[in-house]
Amino acid sequence: MIKEAIASAQSRLMLAIDNPRVDLGFIVDLISATRNTVVGYKIGTPLILSRGLKSIRSLIDSFSGTYFLADLKLGDIAQIMEYTVELVRDAGFSGVVVNAFVGYEGALDRVARKCGSLPLDLFLQITFDHPASYIVDSRYSDIKMVVQQADPAGLVVPASKTTMIRDLRETFGGSYVILSPGIFAAGAEPGEALCYGADVEVVGSRVTSAPSPREALDSVVRAQRRFLSEKKECVWRGGPSET
Repeated sequence: MIKEAIASAQSRLMLAIDNPRVDLGFIVDLISATRNTVVGYKIGTPLILSRGLKSIRSLIDSFSGTYFLADLKLGDIAQIMEYTVELVRDAGFSGVVVNAFVGYEGALDRVARKCGSLPLDLFLQITFDHPASYIVDSRYSDIKMVVQQADPAGLVVPASKTTMIRDLRETFGGSYVILSPGIFAAGAEPGEALCYGADVEVVGSRVTSAPSPREALDSVVRAQRRFLSEKKECVWRGGPSET
């Protein structure tokens, strides 16, 4: 599902909507104004909890054919995660984010099978961009093994972790879609993660909090293209399609 969403989008951007205080009417207007440009929408746990799954399902149903990713970053025993991904699919989401560090046997093996049967795209969160993420990064070789075992639809890697993005792309080729959140927030420039091998960058408050989200989004798309055009050696050889 995610590869089809990327192929049909006019940019390599996904929009994150996390703020639990935003009005649903604003979200409807935001999606209406941007859905033809972005790959899809990453909906965060705060918003899901504040509005409830019924409201979120109504929102998703209003935009049939649009890709919605539940950014839950699950990390629990298998049964709890299985229950959760069923609820996520029932709410109309196309994908869900699960932490890779929970391991495969007796955990992600069951979640991967459940997602495959629903169907629901499984994304594995590889690491984070806060200072203490070195704890997760210290098990990077084990996490790569988990990725190979779970065979997800995609990976989530912060845009600031460019060395890791490059390594994952070189290790796994085009097997997995790489989403990279954190442009602006973590200091990465639009287009930087794409250059190192990501498929899609994720932008949030820079667009959602702007006076004109549509204009802000267009500005980020232009910045992506400019970065890629100025860099002579990029792992990722494609480029956002022209609007």
